[in-house]
Amino acid sequence: MGGPIIQTDVEGRLLDLADRLDREVERYADVSHERAVAEAAYKKEYAVAIVTAGNETVAMKEAHAQLRASDVFSDWKLAEAKEKATQQALIAIRTQMDALRTISANVRAMGG
Repeated sequence: MGGPIIQTDVEGRLLDLADRLDREVERYADVSHERAVAEAAYKKEYAVAIVTAGNETVAMKEAHAQLRASDVFSDWKLAEAKEKATQQALIAIRTQMDALRTISANVRAMGG
């Protein structure tokens, strides 16, 4: 933005951010669902491993369960990280929109 700020430019950028926000909200719903499915798969796998462990100590049962469920645990944690990254993208877009609203109000006040 080297020249003067024009109201229509600010409004255009706000519309672009609103479109990005809509896409990210949809993506957030998808990754939240993915995370929930992965978490449920891990908890199920872990529980099955504990139940089928036999006559072992509690510590041994838990260790075997963790080993048996390690792949689904990784899937869950990766899905959780994607969900958090999407949350951060939504927060960043919202912050940018708030800044543009402030700029828009200042441009209107200056008669631009």
